[in-house]
Amino acid sequence: MKKSLKLPTFLTYAFILVMLIYFISIGNYEFIGYAVVVGLIFYIILLLDKKYDFPPSAIWFFAIWIASHFLGGAVYIGGTKLYDLVLINLFNGATISPEFVMLKYDQLIHAYCYFAFSIIIYFILKKHMKSKQGPALVVFTILSAIGIGLLNEVIEFGMVIFADAAEAVGGYYNTALDLVFNLIGALIGTFYAHNLMNGKK
Repeated sequence: MKKSLKLPTFLTYAFILVMLIYFISIGNYEFIGYAVVVGLIFYIILLLDKKYDFPPSAIWFFAIWIASHFLGGAVYIGGTKLYDLVLINLFNGATISPEFVMLKYDQLIHAYCYFAFSIIIYFILKKHMKSKQGPALVVFTILSAIGIGLLNEVIEFGMVIFADAAEAVGGYYNTALDLVFNLIGALIGTFYAHNLMNGKK
């Protein structure tokens, strides 16, 4: 492991362990499941780093997302779970559905997650694609990140079935907005990685 990754690795797994103990103590099976899945994903990313040499910022971005994700499920502000908190009331379609509200903490974290994921995906794909700096790399990075986002929604659906998390996960509008913000994050992250690879700031 690179020296630059030792600190984010230690902090991330220490935080996951603390959160896991906390969620076990309150019987939150949804986030117990997330702790296992996220810990495994982070481990896989660290293994892949040996081959793909991700920029340290990509690992830090992902580590910050992990912390933000668990805080979203553990912290309450004024009786409202952080994930349900409306940060800025940009749009309120409550007449359509109570879930049709922007901008919530949940939506911001979805965008940030796929910002971080798309950077990692970009550096994986560029090692295997012939067109390392062309439009194809950008397009396939965005599509791959969106695909992972869809898998995430499948995992959330599993939590609804097996961990009785229907109220926490939300319904159709929540899922649709998650996918929209996944796309926004993937677009920003992909172009960030593209500029980083080309030496731009």
